[in-house]
Amino acid sequence: MMQSNCYRRIFVLGSGFSKSFSPQMPTLRDLNELIPFGIPDEFPHFRDYCKRFLTLCNGDSDYLGIEPLATSILSAQIFPGERERLYHASLRFELLRFIASVIRRDNDVLDESAVAILKKFLVSCENDSASGSRETLLLSFNYDTLIETAIAKDKELSEQVSVDYGVKIDPADRSAKRGKSNRTIDLIKLHGSLNWFPVKGASDELDLKNVCEVEPQDRSFPIYCEDTPIFIPMAHAKESFLRGSLFNLLWSKADYYLKNAEEIYFIGYGFPKTDINNLEFLLRHRDRFKKVVIFEHDGRHDLQRLQKLLGESLVESCDAKEFLEKLK
Repeated sequence: MMQSNCYRRIFVLGSGFSKSFSPQMPTLRDLNELIPFGIPDEFPHFRDYCKRFLTLCNGDSDYLGIEPLATSILSAQIFPGERERLYHASLRFELLRFIASVIRRDNDVLDESAVAILKKFLVSCENDSASGSRETLLLSFNYDTLIETAIAKDKELSEQVSVDYGVKIDPADRSAKRGKSNRTIDLIKLHGSLNWFPVKGASDELDLKNVCEVEPQDRSFPIYCEDTPIFIPMAHAKESFLRGSLFNLLWSKADYYLKNAEEIYFIGYGFPKTDINNLEFLLRHRDRFKKVVIFEHDGRHDLQRLQKLLGESLVESCDAKEFLEKLK
């Protein structure tokens, strides 16, 4: 019998989920195509760093993916002098700002048909927190605000449903009143979110008390909009982001819920082989995987890799919207 503090089913969402509903939302592949010549002028240190790296690699762009670049920048610990330390600090800042700018909030734009499909899915995922039991959890590796925006822009949803992040994140406007509802969309964002920011004056550690939620309509938005949101970038070096209680608690809760779920679905998440930690974290629950949905052409390497990893019957090559339309 399922415990009342667990979820019967979990949907794990990857970048392909957001891409399906908002075509301008970039995937990792799209991001890599911007490096180095698509990096805007506002990130000069990061752009020049990438260009120099490309020269060192004799022009071979295969070495210039965002994952190895971010890993190199974020893992740097030893510097010959103060000038190099400050340079790497600006490089880290520009890297994170570049990623956040590409996955910016105005990408959360949907056409009418996509809006209807997403709303139907979100309604099917609603939980009644007053009942003491919850049916559905969304577990996301995305930091975009597609789901939050879809709820905020729908009059019915915004009045009846609130987002439960699994942890208490206060609004930056602490005195502001926000509607609360027993009806919730439970959304754990394992890599952070573009509407989460470090509280002004907080320490480097990402403790829950040092994190706030900022929305464009908030009075505090002008003083936070130039800051870098809290998110874990696509890099193997994640240690600095895992200090403090925020991500430790989010990942611990996710692990507990995965252990106790009856059904686990993956939508737009391709089990990237470059992220061993995520693979180990997820694959130990494979006996309860019901479907893995990615959008790849037949014969593509990633599709074949997933079929070999999980079995052909479990993997479906399908657009996320199409899959959700037929999901009961």
